[in-house]
Amino acid sequence: MNTEPRGPVASPKSAVLFGAGADIGSNLLSLNDPARDGFAITDVVTRHIPSDKALAPLTSMQQLASRMLLADPALLDQLGIDEETRTLTVRGRPVRIHFLDVQDDAMLEIGHFDLAIVATHRDHIRSAEMLQRFRKLAGVVIGVAENDSLPAFYVPLAGADLGLLGVDTPAGLGTEGLFSLGSCQCVGWAAQLRGVLEAATLAGVSELGLERAELDIVHPDTASSSFGTAGVGARREDARDNLRPGFSQVRRSMMRLPGVSVLNTVSLRVLTQPPGYQVSRFFVRADLDLETVRAGFARAHEVLPNVIRTTDIPVGSRAFSASGVAATVLTAPSHLHVSRLSIGGARFTEIVTQAYVHNTVGYCASVLEAGRRLLADDLDVTLLPSLELTA
Repeated sequence: MNTEPRGPVASPKSAVLFGAGADIGSNLLSLNDPARDGFAITDVVTRHIPSDKALAPLTSMQQLASRMLLADPALLDQLGIDEETRTLTVRGRPVRIHFLDVQDDAMLEIGHFDLAIVATHRDHIRSAEMLQRFRKLAGVVIGVAENDSLPAFYVPLAGADLGLLGVDTPAGLGTEGLFSLGSCQCVGWAAQLRGVLEAATLAGVSELGLERAELDIVHPDTASSSFGTAGVGARREDARDNLRPGFSQVRRSMMRLPGVSVLNTVSLRVLTQPPGYQVSRFFVRADLDLETVRAGFARAHEVLPNVIRTTDIPVGSRAFSASGVAATVLTAPSHLHVSRLSIGGARFTEIVTQAYVHNTVGYCASVLEAGRRLLADDLDVTLLPSLELTA
């Protein structure tokens, strides 16, 4: 045993979270472990939460705490409120709450941070003006949605050999400090792509030859959906006994791969708890077999155990509802299909993967992992170029 005295442990870096009223923000606050993540969410900027007129008046702090408990009931005895200082105590850790709109100039005076996590609305993440406002408060800004104009960091691809896809990854992290993390569905899809890339590496091929990628999604309902019919749309129609076809940001993420034909047929909303489900189809020129692909996913789990999981047991989604990984890939031969086929005289390998994709807890774990890697100097960060550069 090494008995030499250890050097001082570095203090965790600071982070500010924008948006805490929905599942993503609430779970990020609940799951943040400074000792593991290398940063602590010390401040939250979120809008004032009005009381329900039919109930006794509740403060915004009480409502924020209630939303966190609904997102993570395990916090019941680990969540405290200090109304006077507007401080939440989450698992013994103080978090300052600022009830401000992100457009308020007062937001720019709350301090300076190493990291800003933007979980308000995808319109903010796609606005150059808003991103610059966030950038004034932090050295690194990450948005929990897709933005075509930003370099993308999809955590399942961290350290992957994207040269197998013919992708020229941006050199270094640049100076802007702005990154897109994609959506929960993008991260789930990227986890399946990572397994295929690892299989290609194990097979010793120099080029995967990915020609086409297709994706079907079964998406768990979210708190923004409706229990009355406000109009036609996946989030506006009544969720009860009603399959609602929608769309996903993931297609824009898939389009970052140059020269690849992509298709996302549906993001079918269903009234169920996370995780949801994905069926991915990859058409590649490389000659891969089932056992190599299975080994590739085992390797992906080994490299990123907190992001990618595999299972050979076809148990239902409830078994993975508390799993803190972005995607759990079903690797039993009955669910993972690899076949050789001929299209137009050309030979291809078709790889069909199925995976549980956790759009709340699992996605938040990947966001925290992204922050950890972007703030560290010695961890793999593999970026995909902006869609504008890919086109």
